Parts: sequence; C-alpha cells; structure tokens
Amino acid sequence: MRSFSRAVSAVSLIAITLSACAGYPPAKVEVPGTFDAAAAFDAAATTAPAPDKEWWSRFGNAELSQLVEEARASNHDLKATVARILQAEAQSFAAQGALLPSLDAGFSASRSERQGQTLDTDGNVVGANRVTTSYGANLRASYQLDVFGQQRNSAGAANQRFESSLYNGVTVEITLISNTVTTYLQALSARERLELAERRLKNAETILQLLETQRRIGTISDLELAQQRSAIANQRATIPALRLSERQSLNALAVLVGRAPEGFTITGRTLADVKLPEVGAGIPSDLLERRPDLRTAEANLKAANFDLAASKAARLPSFSLTAQGGSSSNLISELLNPGTFFWSLGGSAAQSLFAGGRLYNQERGAKANYRALLETYRQSVLNALRDTENALTAVSENGRQYTLAQEAYAQAEYAYKLAELRYRAGAEPFQTMLTAQNNVFQTQESVVQSGLTRFTAVIGLTQALGGGWDGATPEAPPMALLSQNPT
Repeated sequence: MRSFSRAVSAVSLIAITLSACAGYPPAKVEVPGTFDAAAAFDAAATTAPAPDKEWWSRFGNAELSQLVEEARASNHDLKATVARILQAEAQSFAAQGALLPSLDAGFSASRSERQGQTLDTDGNVVGANRVTTSYGANLRASYQLDVFGQQRNSAGAANQRFESSLYNGVTVEITLISNTVTTYLQALSARERLELAERRLKNAETILQLLETQRRIGTISDLELAQQRSAIANQRATIPALRLSERQSLNALAVLVGRAPEGFTITGRTLADVKLPEVGAGIPSDLLERRPDLRTAEANLKAANFDLAASKAARLPSFSLTAQGGSSSNLISELLNPGTFFWSLGGSAAQSLFAGGRLYNQERGAKANYRALLETYRQSVLNALRDTENALTAVSENGRQYTLAQEAYAQAEYAYKLAELRYRAGAEPFQTMLTAQNNVFQTQESVVQSGLTRFTAVIGLTQALGGGWDGATPEAPPMALLSQNPT
C-alpha cells in the first residue's frame, strides 16, 4: 500500500508543480559571501573539515559516542517527532488520494408491509396484508475534475508539510545530540571542579595543621589561625554546590538518553578525557541548504504558497462525474439474473454564488499566512547568520581565554610556591601566602570553566553550521513503527 501511495505521489506531484503558479514565487534571500568572524581563525581552523554526520565521534571519547547513540535510539522526544513525521506522511497520502476517482460498493435489503384494502358485500375490510421484500447491489464511481487545481494544490501543501516535518525531525535530532554532548561535558566539568575543590581543601587543612603547631609554640598569633580557618570554611561551602551541579548534569544526561536518573552515572572524570575537534567555517550560502531549520521554514513557505493557490481555485466552478451500476430484485437469488441490472451516468457543475464572504476571506487569510511565513523564513536566515557569526567568534575568543587562563594559573601557582617558601623562611607574612593560595584556587577554577566554554563553543558552531547534515531530504521512517506496541 505504501509503495502504491508513493507511486501516486510521484505522478500527482508533477501536476501539483504545474498548478502552483497561481501562488507567489519562491522567496529569494541574499547572503554574504563570507563570515566576518572567520577572519579571526588561524590557518589550521580555516582548513579544518566541516562537521560530518557523526561529528560527536571527533571528540575521541567512546563513552560519549555510546551515550549519543543511546539518545538517538531511546529519547522519547525524538520518538514523538518520528510519530509526527508518520502522521504528516499519512496526511500527505490522504490529500493525494483526492486526485483519484473514488469507487463505492453497496448492498441493501428492505422489507415493507401494506394492509389489504378490499371490501366484501357487507362493507367489511378483507384481504391479507401484503409484504414486499427487495434487494439491491450497486457499484458507484465518482471523480471530481480538478480543472482549476484546488485538489492538486491542497495535495501539494500537504506534501510540503510532510517534507517540513522531515526537516524538523533532523533539527530535533541535531539538538538532541548537541544537548547530550554538552550535558556530558558539563558533568565532567562539575566533577573535575569538585575534585579540585576537595584537593584544595585537603591542602588548606594541611596548612592549618602547620599553623596550629606554630600557634602552640607561639610563633604566630590567633589572627593567622583565624584567617586560615575562614579560608577553609569558604572552600567547604563551595563543595555542596559543585556536588549539586554534578548530580543535576547526570540527571539531565540520563533523561536525554531515555533512562531514569536513579543510579545513572558516567565513568569519565575530567575534560582531559575528551579531545577538542577543529571545525571549518564554510561559507554563508551553505547554511541555506545545510541548516534543517531553514529548510523547515522554506517548506512551510512552499506549503503556504500551495494553500494560496488552492484558496483561489475554491472560488471557481467545480465539476464532477458519476457512474453507477447494479442490480435490484425482490429475491436475493435473482440479483444476477438478466433484467435486474441498471446503470446510470451523470455529470454536474457547481459555482458558489454567495458564501457570506467565507471563500474570499479564506483567500485573504492564505495571502496573509504566506506573507507571515515569508518574513519568518527571512528572519530565520538572519538568525542563522547571527548564530554562526556568534559561534565563530566564541570559538576564537574562548580559545584565547583558555590560553590566558592557563598562563594565569601557571603564574599564580609559581607565586604561591614562592610565597609558601618565603613564609616558612620567615621572610613573608602569612597574609601574603594566603593571598597567593586564593589566587591559585581562583585561576585553577577559571581554567576548568574556560575549558568547558571552549568545548561548548565548538558544539555551538557545529550546530550553527547544520550539525553535520548533508542537506539531502531524509527518508521517512518505516510505517511498521505504527504497528509496534509502545515500550
């Protein structure tokens, strides 16, 4: 049945395309030749490959790749999107079925009774009631001549909405993958920051023990001891928030892959377990073909164009043909006997003379809808250009920020070692060492956070460039999915 529907679809779309001229021409949007932010890339980045369909594998983490595949197979939002694609496909086939003749078969049986009306000589009613039984069988064919293309354009609109649902499915999948990768990295970042905080706390507690010893022998005052205890208390206060962040990231990741949060965890420990891939910028015109959200907006615009043509045709006369044949008899056994057959042919034409402005306003609404979707499409193109420019800038600037954060940490760590040595030698006050210690903690935290933003910038750029989609219209999911029991 599905192959037959596809064959009908292929034939009918030729007629649909020819009848679409009653609407508006397709939208054309000019885009710049290059991205401004691409100039900030270094030579290696400008020659880097564009994202491919399995771009997440370039992060070089087997656990991440496994989670992405699990999300693609088990995420319930994605499954709901697949079901809506099948719904749109069924609606498209149903609309195309209106282009073909319809054939109906019928069978009828009836029994009626009529009282006798004969009078005898005394004026009494005599005679038995008369019971009549009749049977009938017939075939009826009808066909609406789509002279002005109303049905063809309605079918074209339904087909474009089906295509739009396919592109939207790609968008949902790309968003799901991006969220899965991002959430996994967020969990690693929170876990790394938590481990750093716990190590810093142990180091601070070791210093506190040294200070307590020095206080007992009288070489320092209570002030230095109180300052270190305050620093330890502040460090301890950061740990619950980091544990919460880690747990929330793990819970979010579990839901993305279609699992319950209870008992869910990952084996990765730090962002060092993941490689940072390079992503090529490409050219702006590629976005029109490789961004599924733009293709969705374009398909919706084409559907509105078909709707407009159909609304115009609805105001014109309609023509239909009917043919009927069958047999009628008082005995069911004689339905196929000669003399019981009948047939008829007919045609009709109709023109709406007054509909209270309904048809006129339907056409006005279709025009307004087309204009709205045209502006939506143009705005979507501008948004795509903005997203890509922002993502390119973020990749470049976050890379610089990460390099500077690493340098700041290296210098702070060196300063802290010098301050600690000078303090132990009695050449520096405790406050100098405490300040150096806090600087190390802060710069180390900045390295981890800037490392995460560097990864998320690459993910954002990948998503802005179309998430590795090649631009080809995806295949519809198999109809067999509808017959499966939900699990």
